[in-house]
Amino acid sequence: MAAGTGLVVANNYYNQPLLGEMARSFHIAESEVSLIPMLTQIGYAVGLFLIVPLGDKFERKNLILSDFIFIIVALLAAALAPTVHVLMIASFFIGLSSVLPQLFVPMAAQLASDEKRGAAIGSVMTGMFIGILGSRTVSGFIGAHLGWRSMYFIAAGIMVLLWMLLKIKLPKLTPDFKGNYGQLLKSIIDQFKTRPRLRLAALRGALDFASFSIFWTTLVFLLESEPFNMGSEAWICNKKLDNKLSTF
Repeated sequence: MAAGTGLVVANNYYNQPLLGEMARSFHIAESEVSLIPMLTQIGYAVGLFLIVPLGDKFERKNLILSDFIFIIVALLAAALAPTVHVLMIASFFIGLSSVLPQLFVPMAAQLASDEKRGAAIGSVMTGMFIGILGSRTVSGFIGAHLGWRSMYFIAAGIMVLLWMLLKIKLPKLTPDFKGNYGQLLKSIIDQFKTRPRLRLAALRGALDFASFSIFWTTLVFLLESEPFNMGSEAWICNKKLDNKLSTF
């Protein structure tokens, strides 16, 4: 589940080092290509609200395996996108469907014993953060050598292999919620209304993540401009990048 969490969440971040390559491919401005990561994150937020609660109603393994179909289709649509607008739509659905890490976390907590629950959740969350950060290194290298479309084809292949592995290894857990989908969504709103600490935590998380996304999305354009003149492969050339940043 930790490996699956990292590999799935990476789908949301492959685009960031590749934005310059995408802009040149479609002959568009930085401001327009920046909509791609924005729409991906909007899709992710929508998926958190609409898809993740289904884990309390439907058997999680079947839900996870079904969602993989949408992830694979969205990744292939991005890889084959003939226009930037198709890529934007595909990016939204990549984010929408790549919310499985938020199903793995409660699943790991449910499977673990009381004394090992914290360690289990920590392992899955570690996989998530490795996927978020490692995805940029991988996509930057592949984009520089094979082109940005190759990254999405490779990601789709990874999702197929992961689907097969999870189908064999992932256990089944029977949910205990007996209400309907509308009640699930309403419960999220009710929790937000009645719990001030939850609202504060949500606001802090939103601001932290907004800062994180703004930095990594715009950094690629800085590195590709003067005086750096560095492409997507710069994301793995840490020593060279450090030297240039120090000079700057």
